[in-house]
Amino acid sequence: MRFLYDLVFLWFALVSLPKFLIRLNQSEQPLKMFRERLALDLPSRSEIGPERRVVWLHAVSVGEVMAVRKWIELFGHHYRDWTIALSTTTPTGYTVASKLVRDRVFVFYCPLDLSWAVRRVLSALKPRIVLLMETELWPNLITEASRRDIPIGILNGRISPRSFGRYRWLKPWIGFLLRKLSFCLVQSDRDRNYFLRLGMPEERVTHTGNMKFDQIGTVVNSLDRSQTTEIGIHPSHLILMAGSTSWNEEEMLLRVFERLRTSFAGLQLVLAPRHPEQVEKVERAIQKTKLSYQCVSKGRAVGAEIPPSVLVVDRVGFLASLYPAAHVVVMGGSFVPRGGQNPIEAAVAKKPVVHGPHVFNFHEVYERLDAIGGAVRVQSENELTEVLTQLFLHPDERERMGLKAQDAVEEMKGATMRTLSFLKDWIQPQK
Repeated sequence: MRFLYDLVFLWFALVSLPKFLIRLNQSEQPLKMFRERLALDLPSRSEIGPERRVVWLHAVSVGEVMAVRKWIELFGHHYRDWTIALSTTTPTGYTVASKLVRDRVFVFYCPLDLSWAVRRVLSALKPRIVLLMETELWPNLITEASRRDIPIGILNGRISPRSFGRYRWLKPWIGFLLRKLSFCLVQSDRDRNYFLRLGMPEERVTHTGNMKFDQIGTVVNSLDRSQTTEIGIHPSHLILMAGSTSWNEEEMLLRVFERLRTSFAGLQLVLAPRHPEQVEKVERAIQKTKLSYQCVSKGRAVGAEIPPSVLVVDRVGFLASLYPAAHVVVMGGSFVPRGGQNPIEAAVAKKPVVHGPHVFNFHEVYERLDAIGGAVRVQSENELTEVLTQLFLHPDERERMGLKAQDAVEEMKGATMRTLSFLKDWIQPQK
């Protein structure tokens, strides 16, 4: 069975080779990424500490790394005799994770889910427990950890309706994997229900909430006026910020922005694509318009007095620090069937959030924001234009919505401490 899975995985890996090569090109250390993903280079116990107990924590990319940041800090404070081996999959995730490196945190690229690769890394790390952020159901990793009697569980677990629909076709196999997990800590009651329906034993599923609500206070650091001016944001202009946009949304947002500028001459658009590889496509889309633009990485042109109409955020992990400069935030991934991106950072910055109909990835968050009045859901391009027009005309309404958005986030905090408390029975300090 494992041999068959390895063959299937290799076939998918070959199909995904172009994407893997793109990620290699994005990596600051492509050889390191290549060798660690293939388990040719292994985590060193001498670097980790040969006598230290290890928790292998896997966070696939930037969002998961940021969500678990506060937990890492708390874990390090409570369990000083442990080391966290933090693995990630993407170059952007690795870059952000590397900034967390301190005493007792070791960062590496997660191996491909091939049986021999997983076995090599487990043998090198010798973890006492394996923790997977959100829903990283890798069959070989789960099976091999279970075979070695290493507890393995999910933190901040979630399953989108789209993923649940796919998993249902594989329910016997998914259920087989879920039953090998020691526990599953989920974000919402809906997620708990999905895991149970897929075959996870009821006593192993616990609703602890979304840890992403807790990491904001230490992550959102606004830029001062001179810094925002330096990158091209005019301090006295209205700022429309589009966060974590998906391709096919940018052209729509540019059309809306051009219409808004007929009423608000000083309006600026800060456009932050979800993936760095989208930036060139976004630039080409802007070039088809009459709008001026520049990328954050290039800084403001020397001697330029007029800021660009559009500022493209092409730096990883930079968006959160820009939210405080916005007057209104439009959340990406919600106008196409991508499920919406995380609005928490915008909400904690006290910004009114506008989003489209596709928000199933963060349904609980958007549901609460909409209900409390911190966000507005729109169905079409025209409705988006109308809502943004009203918000730019009425600063008092923007302020009211922003405060409501922040209130919604405050109400939903606490998942990180609940997660740490749950794990104390699995992770005990050295006697």
